[in-house]
Amino acid sequence: MTLTQVWGALLIFTACPLLGGLPLISWITYALTRIQLSRVGTGNVSVSAAFYHGGRWVGILAVLSEAFKGIAAVLLAGYFFPTEPAWELIALIMLVMGRYWMSKGAGTTNAVWGIVVHDWKVALFVFVIGGISFTIFRDRTSGRLSILILIPIILALLHPQDSARIVTAIALGLLLAWIYHKIPDDLNLPSEEGKVESQSVFRFFRGDRAIISLNQELDARQVGQKAAHLSQLKRWGYAVPTGWVLPPGDDAQPLIENLPISESEPLVVRSSAIGEDSESSSAAGQYQSVVNVTSRPALQEAITQVLASYHNPSATQYRRNRDLPDTSMAVLVQKQIQGVFSGVAFSRDPISQQGDAVVIEGLPGDATRVVSGQVTPEQYRIYLPELG
Repeated sequence: MTLTQVWGALLIFTACPLLGGLPLISWITYALTRIQLSRVGTGNVSVSAAFYHGGRWVGILAVLSEAFKGIAAVLLAGYFFPTEPAWELIALIMLVMGRYWMSKGAGTTNAVWGIVVHDWKVALFVFVIGGISFTIFRDRTSGRLSILILIPIILALLHPQDSARIVTAIALGLLLAWIYHKIPDDLNLPSEEGKVESQSVFRFFRGDRAIISLNQELDARQVGQKAAHLSQLKRWGYAVPTGWVLPPGDDAQPLIENLPISESEPLVVRSSAIGEDSESSSAAGQYQSVVNVTSRPALQEAITQVLASYHNPSATQYRRNRDLPDTSMAVLVQKQIQGVFSGVAFSRDPISQQGDAVVIEGLPGDATRVVSGQVTPEQYRIYLPELG
């Protein structure tokens, strides 16, 4: 090692961590939006947080700033060690370490663009193979880990004699995997609460692009009248709680893996059978609803229970009594509203089926006891004379 390379190594081990820790994303986001990323969401100062809280253009500038860091680190190492490419990966390791310890970010963008400059062939193969896998399986956790595994494998295939580079690539992958495990994932934040112009990008990288939400225009023939009507009301501007729909026959796993759920943000799982809540029959209380769902295993079990309720004897007899065909069941999942007093409202008296009164039946707490028919609710009538 020459004296110049000694100085180069010292520069890599000192300047690259400092460059990685430089809070460019924080500065850009605050300058354009007056939002301090460390005080919102997960607290991560990351590219995804910039997209989520700052919007598309703030996110793009964040990507460019972090790409610059990765490219600069690789070019710095290449200048001092032109014949030893392993040093370029060492520079990326130092950069990512500084990014995590000083700015609490993962350094993924730094590493990606650094690899592009380090060896564009490796980057191309990883992009194609990893992109195909992510598009097919839509699982971001396994997708990220597969990328980290692919990098040293493809390097080994293209440069089988360069053991130093292969070992360093493995070390870089292990470091990134460890950081992913240590920091919260911004992609777990609910996409509906992010900036409107970046929601589609956010949902794509979350892996839930195929998940149907109440923000979309829904067809009652595919998801049931309940989900379709709530979707229409939400698009009209009514305060409908955030919700998602699992159509009949669809795989529930993407929904279970990607919905925001916790003790503080419980979900309610409801039926939306084809023909339910129609003009001819409401099927009130015939199908099961599950409230206070606070974990992913509980969400999976709740979806199973709701789907199974379509074949309950009472529900089957209800359809036969009204000459309704056996069709299929969609599942509606919504953020649960903790009601102080809950119930149902009928635009027309359900007994007399005439008159100007709106009938409201309710009880303290949630609406489960009201719609199940197990408890006689309090009843109120509001008379609305026709105008005109």
